[in-house]
Amino acid sequence: MMRSIAKLTRVAALAATLSLIPQLASAQQPVRIGQGVSTLSFLPLWAARALNTFAPEGLNATGVMMPGGDSAALAALDSGDIDLAAVGSETVLRAAAKGQPFEIVYTLMSKVTLQLVVSPAFLEAAKVKADDPLPKRLAALKGAVIGVAAIGGTQETAARWLAGKGGLDPKADIKVAQVGNPVALQAALENKRIDAFVLSPPEGYLASKSGSGVVLVSLGDDFPLLADQPYLVLAAKKPIDAKTSELIVKTARALQAASVALVDKPEPTALAIQKQFFAKADPDSIVAAITAMRSGVASGGQLDAKSFQNLLTFSKEVGTNFGKEFDAAASENDLWTNQYVDGAKKK
Repeated sequence: MMRSIAKLTRVAALAATLSLIPQLASAQQPVRIGQGVSTLSFLPLWAARALNTFAPEGLNATGVMMPGGDSAALAALDSGDIDLAAVGSETVLRAAAKGQPFEIVYTLMSKVTLQLVVSPAFLEAAKVKADDPLPKRLAALKGAVIGVAAIGGTQETAARWLAGKGGLDPKADIKVAQVGNPVALQAALENKRIDAFVLSPPEGYLASKSGSGVVLVSLGDDFPLLADQPYLVLAAKKPIDAKTSELIVKTARALQAASVALVDKPEPTALAIQKQFFAKADPDSIVAAITAMRSGVASGGQLDAKSFQNLLTFSKEVGTNFGKEFDAAASENDLWTNQYVDGAKKK
């Protein structure tokens, strides 16, 4: 009799526990994060989802890839279809210059991750090596044909800026050819239809592994101006009410936990990301990419006037016209804020 009662008690307890599971799941607060581009450079987002650092914060995160890129992500944020937008910082500045109500609340990548990758044949013809002084490497770009995904895009802008830094005429001394996506650019480099391309990791590693290319310049490592600026960011729509403020703080805390893992345990974190999101990619390429970019997440999302000024300076140097002049310091708590990053660190 006692055994029967004990058995019934265990069954009842199990049933009660199982009945709680949907309630616990539903108790998690949803957060919808729209991402403009599916690039690995959004490291904290990939890591936070792969390691599920959202769960300890009581969050159920949904990542939404926006087919229309950064502008589509901000449009979805404006309409309320997503809670936060992961985009390039310049996209937010362009929107803000038009009076649109967005604020940068977290730096997802605090350095420019682009790398200039050139063919071995080009290096040999130019008589330059990857470990030569930077001015010599840049001057060697004279006459180079640089492949890009789209004319007038970020890749072309970066390539012409690099040519200018090498003392060349950015318009006349290099040629730009529209090729397509990273796979097409890799093939064009291998087939010697172009001399170089400008992409973020792991493309440089893949070119090096195949023997078709060499990383000649890592922009965020070779230029101090590009080593400290909010390159990729998380944006929210203003005004930010108390409920959304709490959601952003929790999200920031989850991203900070993921960033710690990226810095302290890059290889297992990279493999977790590769397994869940890039199953067809070479695992070593994801490890190499994260190793190259992890310094860009070490700040835990922190923003400051100096890094924001670096962004404005670089934008001006590459000829970006937002249609409005921004003051880095005066923009704090309007265009950008540390309120949520600081709040996340207090727990």
